[in-house]
This record gives sequence, structure tokens and C-alpha cells, in this order.
Amino acid sequence: MPNNRIITIPIVVIALIVVGDALTVMRPVLLPFVVAVFLSNIFRPLVVYLRKKKIPMAVVLLAVVVVVGGVLFGVALVAISSVQSLVGALPHYAARWNNSLLPGIQSLLSDAPAAMQDQLRALHWSNFVQTSSIMGLLYAGAGGFFSVLSGIGLILLFMLFILGGHGLFEKKIRDAYPHHADRLATVMERIDAKTERYFIAVSLMNLISGAISAVILMAFGVDLALLWGLLTFLVNFIPTIGSLFALALPIGVAFLQFDNISTPIAVAIVLATVQFIWGSVITPRVMGSRLDLSPLLVMISLIFWGWVWGPWGMVLSVPITSMIKIALESLPETKPIGLMMGSGDVKKS
Repeated sequence: MPNNRIITIPIVVIALIVVGDALTVMRPVLLPFVVAVFLSNIFRPLVVYLRKKKIPMAVVLLAVVVVVGGVLFGVALVAISSVQSLVGALPHYAARWNNSLLPGIQSLLSDAPAAMQDQLRALHWSNFVQTSSIMGLLYAGAGGFFSVLSGIGLILLFMLFILGGHGLFEKKIRDAYPHHADRLATVMERIDAKTERYFIAVSLMNLISGAISAVILMAFGVDLALLWGLLTFLVNFIPTIGSLFALALPIGVAFLQFDNISTPIAVAIVLATVQFIWGSVITPRVMGSRLDLSPLLVMISLIFWGWVWGPWGMVLSVPITSMIKIALESLPETKPIGLMMGSGDVKKS
């Protein structure tokens, strides 16, 4: 038995690497489909509700397109206004960095090695931020935006087909596997129910978190408050590390914007406190352990799916891992593995 375990572990590691490489190669086609599958969970309650009202499916799908289009239009407005504000504020940021922040950092590190001192002197604003590079970055961002739009178009197309065929897949499973239909249907229902509740709950919690952050930043007068609120909403879909990005950028801008040091420090303290309370106290109480996953497994899946599919993989890491766990728990042969993947804190219903 010990020898078998010694052989099994390297085989599992090699299999994960091979699967990861295969998923990376298949990313252009597979990723939009997987994202569409999970996004359809957010809109499925709306589709089911409208269908119960005897509204034709074509009208229901048109309503989904209108909702998605309205969200994208709002995001575009925030992005455009934020870019205009950023370009106008750059000269002030440069002066603040060169005349106040950088000298302060150099004085704090006056006893540092000479190599570090040279690196600090190289951080003069004009050495690493130039007008031409900013314009190049904006052009690249515009190109990336249109690239994202094309990807969203494919995701939306997949999502409409998935929502349009709601209920048909379960029927096909029952027709194709009549002897195992009940077990397969139960597994599919558990996966759909858990992922649907997870995405709806986490979307609402992130929306409230982003709105709170935007209001706090507006109250302090921080530039680009709406953009940072939108960023908070988006990055909090990434487990564990998302909130760090939501804090770093607005706090950094606050230090560049204000001539005093007390306001940025106050912004940092208030934002960090709110994010900590929201992420560590309120969100767990509201959501509970909805997907019942081990914290260590969450971190490992975050690394694995981030390696395979980048930021989208980080967002999808938790629900994908939960789907695998539910499938493993549903088979007697693999049920122990599924139970090992759980947090151990949730009582089974």
C-alpha cells in the first residue's frame, strides 16, 4: 500500500500538468463557453421568472441582451470619464511624487545600500512615466477593450444558447441514460443550485462592497472614485487576493493626489477596515460556506486555474472546484476524495 501511494502521487501531479497544458491550449474556445455556463446561472432566475409569465423565449433573451448591454454601456462611461480625469491629473501626480513622496522615501532609506539608493533615484517620475508612454498605454488599453468586447460577444452568444435551451439538457440526460437518470439529474441539480446561489450571492455582496468603497472615496474626495468602486466589484470575485488589489490602487492614488499625508492615511485606514469587516465578518455570515471547500484547496485551485486561464480562471476557480467536488461526492468510489475536499465545517443536509 505505501508503495502504491508513492507511485500515485507523481502520476497525479503529472496528470494535473498535462491537463493544465491541454486546457491552456483550448483556452480560446473553451474559456468563453465555461464563462457563459457560469454567467447563465446569474440570469437563469430571471429567465425562469419571465417564462412563468408566459413571455416568449425570444423576448426573454432580448431582455438579457438589453441588461448586459446596459451594464457594458455603464462600464464604458465610467472608463471614458476616468481616463479623461486621469490625463488631467497626471501633472499633479508627477509633481507630488517627485517633490514630496520620493524624497520622503529616500530619507527613510538613507542608510540603505548604495544599489538601493541608485534604484530609488531612478524612480523619478520622468524616468518611468512619459507622455508618449501614457498615450501608448491608452491606445493599448483601447485595443484591449475592443478585444474584450469581442470575447464578451462570444460569451454572450454561448450564454443565450444555454439559456434558450434551459431544461432540455436534463431531458436529454434522462432519455440517453434512463437507468442512471435520477442520479445524474440529482448531480446536475446540485451543481446548478450551488453555483447559482454562489454567483448571485457573491455578485450582490461585491456590488455592495464596490458601492461602499466608491462612497468612502467620494467622501474623502479621492480621484476616480467610481472607477475604484467598479474595480472593487470586479476584483473581489477573485478569492483571497482580490481585496488587496481593491485597496492598493485607490490608496496609491490618494497619496499622489493630496498634498498632506493625513488624508491618504485616513483613506487607507477606513478602506482597509471596511474591507476587512466586509470580507471577514459580514460576507461569511451572509454567504456561509456555500460551496464547502477547504481553504487550502481554494488557494491551490486559485493558483492552478490562474495559471491555466489567467484572471478569468481565478474568478472561476472556486465554482469549478466545487463542481468537481460535487461530482466526486456523487460516486461511491470517489466519495472519500470529495469529502476530503470539503471544509469540514458544514453540516450535510
